[in-house]
Amino acid sequence: MALNYVKDFEIVRKVLSEYLEENGQRKTPERYAILEEIYKMDSHFDVEDLHIQMRANDFRISRATIYNNLELLLEAKLIRKHRFTKGMARYEKSYFNSQHDHVILTDTGEVIEFCDPRIQHIKKTLQEVFNITIESHSLHFYGIRQK
Repeated sequence: MALNYVKDFEIVRKVLSEYLEENGQRKTPERYAILEEIYKMDSHFDVEDLHIQMRANDFRISRATIYNNLELLLEAKLIRKHRFTKGMARYEKSYFNSQHDHVILTDTGEVIEFCDPRIQHIKKTLQEVFNITIESHSLHFYGIRQK
């Protein structure tokens, strides 16, 4: 794990607690367990990946509970959701992650993250030209690895 996990998890745990309080939601052990498993991961994941990981750590939880809590974590801006292909949605932790974009290799399913400052320049130009504020963006390139 690239970040100081204990310190960082306490920060996202607090963010979740504040979000739950502000929105009249219950602070359940399942919500914190799901958040913890996500913030232990270093890659994109889907519901099945998360379910398998939680079961491997002896935490019995249903897929439905995971789905419902992923929606809550999206609303709390603690994770991001992607649709790289026509298959399942993939997620990634977002609290400590800077904006980045993706290359999806369609032959292997591999996802490569990249950050290019020219994209920020394009974003700034669009905001100035159209007098808008861009709140977020998503850029995906699809390709295959050359042999």
